[in-house]
Parts: sequence; structure tokens; C-alpha cells
Amino acid sequence: MVSENPKLKVQIDPARLSRIIDAAVLISSEIVNFHFNALSNSDLTQTPMPANAGTFGFAGPTLSADQRLTIHQNWILAKAFQELLRAVRHSLEVAHVYTALLTKTHRISSSSTLDDFLAPFRKKAAGKRFPELLDAVNEQLNPKINFSKAYVSLQIARNCLEHGAGIVSKRETRGGDALTLTFPHLKIFYLRDGQEIDVVAGETIDAGDGRPEVDIYRRLDVRSRTIGVGERISISHADFNEICFACHYLGQQLSSNLPRPKIEPIAQ
Repeated sequence: MVSENPKLKVQIDPARLSRIIDAAVLISSEIVNFHFNALSNSDLTQTPMPANAGTFGFAGPTLSADQRLTIHQNWILAKAFQELLRAVRHSLEVAHVYTALLTKTHRISSSSTLDDFLAPFRKKAAGKRFPELLDAVNEQLNPKINFSKAYVSLQIARNCLEHGAGIVSKRETRGGDALTLTFPHLKIFYLRDGQEIDVVAGETIDAGDGRPEVDIYRRLDVRSRTIGVGERISISHADFNEICFACHYLGQQLSSNLPRPKIEPIAQ
């Protein structure tokens, strides 16, 4: 006979979903901004000397300043993209577990621990490919989160930066002549005659209807970029900051739109 465990308490904290992503956003954006700024002010014509200079050294090809800059930027961006991808994936796996717990009634053996109880939910979430994972979570969200294409593009860019020196090959294009990447972007806009007008720093917001106040909207969107075979994926730290901000917004959407548990009143 299996009895219900009255001592097992599961606390669900929706804000954790945004904290998972924000931790990666803060770390990766700080590192990218710091090192990109440092590189722009450094003499890259010379090989940096090791801390124990004179004890040993490494021989290698002679690099120009541009080549050295590219190598450093590729390495930093590949690691930063990896951190963002890991955090987004982790947050969605946790969201998948939360939605499974919140949308059904569950019972557990009195001898089971919390880890025993959560293990099958975590395993199911970890076993899904990213589009399937996002689709499963989106079933419980309104509005839906559109991030699958952006996630795949970030993966492709990371792999190309890490394994292909950032140069697009037929492997990335799957035999085509060019690669189209869709990077995540937080679109901030207002409406003018039914058309979406992007909010741009320094430009006057005018809805054209004479009203003194204008409604501002935002949503996750993408910016597309096409790179030909043999060309280099070029991503500035401004581009990366925009990607980070979109990931931050994704975390906020997950946290705020997650289904809340139904609380039944106690009969008097």
C-alpha cells in the first residue's frame, strides 16, 4: 500500500527562472564588455609575455594585430554564448518541471524524498530537444515565447566561433551559399496608423493621432543577418549586449507568465 507523504513540501519560486538567466547575462555581458574594451586599447602587434618570462615559451605563427584581435574576440564570444545557451536551457527545464507540478495532482510514497519525487520530471525535461522543450512550456504560457530559431542561431554561431575560427563553411550552410542567423532582439515599438514604429534613442515618438501619451509595446523578436561561405561572423559587444537584454526579457516572461497554483478555500 502506498500512502501519501504529509511531510513533503514543494516550494515553487517562479522568480528563480529569471534569476537563472540573469546570472548568466550579468557574467557574460561583463566579461565581453570588459575584454572588448580592453582589446580596443591594447597593443596587439606583440605576443603577450607570460608571467614567468624567460623560463619557457611557446612558438607559433606570427600574428598581425587584426588576427590576434579576431582570435581573442572569437574565443570570448564562444564562451559567452555557451553561458547564455546553458542558462536559457536550464531555466526552461526548470519551467517544464514547474508546469508539470502545477497542472496536475501528484501523489508520492511516504518513504520517498523530494529528489525522488522530482527525478522523473527533471529527466523528462532534460531529455527533450530545445524546440520540444520550449513548445511544452509554451502550452502553459500566454503570450507564447518565440525563441527556438534564435536559440539554434546562437548554437550555430557558437560552434562556428569555437571550431571554425568564425568563418562560415558549407557545414554551417548545409551546402548552401550563405548562412542566415536570427539573433534574439527585444523589439520596443509604438503604433502609427497600424504600423509598428521602433523606438530609437534621440528620435521623437509620434503616433500621429494628436494624443499627448503614446502606448509603448515590447516583445521578443529577431534580427536576421546573412553571411556568405568564407565570410566571418562579426559580432560587436553592442550586438552581444542586445542579445543579453533579449535573454533577460525571456527570463522575465517565464517568471511572470508561469501558471500559478490554484488555491482552494477551506470549507467553513
